[in-house]
This record gives sequence, C-alpha cells and structure tokens, in this order.
Amino acid sequence: MTNAEFRAIRLRLGFTQAGLAAFLGYSHSMRVSEFERALNPRPVPEHLARLMRAYDEGYRPADWPLSAA
Repeated sequence: MTNAEFRAIRLRLGFTQAGLAAFLGYSHSMRVSEFERALNPRPVPEHLARLMRAYDEGYRPADWPLSAA
C-alpha cells in the first residue's frame, strides 16, 4: 500500500490523523503521519494495509467510533 492510498482511505473513513492513530492504538498521531508523508514515508505494515482495506470495504468492528474524527 502506498502512502497516498493509506491517506485516501483514512480520508474516506472520515478520520483525522490523530483519530485514526488513537483508534489503531498508537500513542501518537505522528505514526499515521509517518505513513502518509510524501517525502521518505515509512512503509505501511502489511497487516495494517489489510486492515485499512477491510475498513475501506465496509468492515466495522464492534468498537468502531460513532464519529470517526
């Protein structure tokens, strides 16, 4: 998954970087920023790419926030 794909999915889901980071259990929103930045992005781990694609396709776990942001 590219950094642009990751960002596009996050935006379609309605999450801010901080909101997605918190939902995924990261202590800092910087982690999401690292995946999305255009210059020197951090590779998106395969398990996270699969999870983001599942969310994008409509999967919602029981703890899905009512307001994604």
